[in-house]
Amino acid sequence: MNTFLRLTLPLLAGAATLAAPSMASAADVRVTFTNVSPAGSVGLSPLWVGFHNSSFDLFDAGSAASLGVERISEDGNSAPLSTLFAATTLTGAQGTLPGPPAFPGAVRSMDFTGLDLAGDNRWFSYASMVVLSNDFFIGNDNAMEHDLSVLLGNGGLLSFYVGGNGDVWDAGTEVNDFASSLANGAFGIGGGQTMANQGVDEHGLVRHVDANPYASFLSAALVPAGYDFTPLQFTSQSAIGRIDIQLLAPVPEPDTYAMLLGGLALIGAISRRSMKRRMA
Repeated sequence: MNTFLRLTLPLLAGAATLAAPSMASAADVRVTFTNVSPAGSVGLSPLWVGFHNSSFDLFDAGSAASLGVERISEDGNSAPLSTLFAATTLTGAQGTLPGPPAFPGAVRSMDFTGLDLAGDNRWFSYASMVVLSNDFFIGNDNAMEHDLSVLLGNGGLLSFYVGGNGDVWDAGTEVNDFASSLANGAFGIGGGQTMANQGVDEHGLVRHVDANPYASFLSAALVPAGYDFTPLQFTSQSAIGRIDIQLLAPVPEPDTYAMLLGGLALIGAISRRSMKRRMA
């Protein structure tokens, strides 16, 4: 090996070592939602998810809901929440899992690329409307409840259940009247409201949904055919769904990747010239 190669190889190796943390900081993840509630039970509107640096707070229990929470909890419409998120955190990433509302047994997933799990996209937030309801929703009150940095040293997987005790919320924006809402009509499940935002305003505050809020609804025999809300209790022993966040692969930063490729190409060219000289 000539003198130039003896000097260059250690330098490139050092550059690769220094670049390793930045290469690992950008990652791809897959978010999957599975409805694990009993057959015939409730569904969830397409799940909205956001990755942020803790600057975004979805809601505060005991306070009035934002327009974003109101629209997703009443109609399953995540657009106003997306607008609020984009205005709150300029370095965040977000999306709404594709597909129709997820009823028992349904699975929905979406991939996100180039996330900074140790910084700008370290914290995970989510929200979705409970169907059937007027304004029930799931979501995290604490902006830093779900720390995605654990994916970098936890086998690349974070899983948790949603919809159990203390995990279903009433937005306090629309009076609860299951007979008239009947899954809010917006999803074509039947009856009641024929378009978004038709319910009676409640002017209340975000609060927990406790026990079985459908008890009076059930006793009036108003449940549509094929639905059974009897076992639904929203307790610690039950859940509507499970969210899985899986680390797929680190993504090298473009500048670092180009530098390393360029260095390897340079070494290859020099090696070929050296061999030609020796053979001449």
